[in-house]
Amino acid sequence: MTGSLDESISCFLRRVDPWVLVPIAFRGLPVLTFRGLQVLAIRGLHVLALRGLHVLTFRGLHALAFRGLYVLTFRGLHVLAIRGLHVLTFRGLHALTFRGLHVLTFRGLHVLAFIGLHAFTFRGLHALAFRGLHVLTFRGLHTLTFRGLDVLAFRGLHAFAFRGLHVLAFRGLHALAFKGLYALAFK
Repeated sequence: MTGSLDESISCFLRRVDPWVLVPIAFRGLPVLTFRGLQVLAIRGLHVLALRGLHVLTFRGLHALAFRGLYVLTFRGLHVLAIRGLHVLTFRGLHALTFRGLHVLTFRGLHVLAFIGLHAFTFRGLHALAFRGLHVLTFRGLHTLTFRGLDVLAFRGLHAFAFRGLHVLAFRGLHALAFKGLYALAFK
């Protein structure tokens, strides 16, 4: 609704005593006001306003606003926002944010971020990062790095490196290297 129709209705509603129930019909547009309550309905659109509460429905769309709370639903989409919390769901997608926390899930994908912590999982892949620590696992592969320490494990292969020390083990073969010292053992 735009133009003179909006202006006519708003002007009319301002002139009405708020303690009087006033149902009116203006060019097929039913409007009701009563003690601060305002209701409007036209062609499937329903609007309600009362003391900071605002509600709207139209062809599957539902919206609500009240004291910092906002809710919206439409064809499988659900959105909620209140005091820094934001939540969204849509066809298997779920997302949440709150004070630096971010969470997302979608068809086996899971993502989390919170004050320097980052975690990710998807179809057997798991990854994590936190303050210099990095961990990854995927189909038998395991890796870890932290402040110069590097560790790897994959199908019988094990490798380790830390401050010039390097160690490797694979099917009976063992190798070591440290500051010019080299050792090898084989069974």
